[in-house]
Amino acid sequence: MQRVDGALHALGQAIERLESALTAQEQRRALGEADEARRDRDLDALRREYDSLRGEYAQLRDVVEQVNGRLDGTVSRLRALLEG
Repeated sequence: MQRVDGALHALGQAIERLESALTAQEQRRALGEADEARRDRDLDALRREYDSLRGEYAQLRDVVEQVNGRLDGTVSRLRALLEG
């Protein structure tokens, strides 16, 4: 379970870094740096990667929720057996 939590945390941090990179890129774009076509390609690539990571994060969160639910159910059944 710690590995899943660690993976969720690492993925969350990666998403935050990408968000920061996107924000910085958009700010540089607003300042009118040279080579707009290259910036646009870079920004599009960052957005695609960001969307991909968000999707992976959502999937991982769903798996964690399912695992937690199953663990809770198993623990409840074990308690019932031990108390019964």
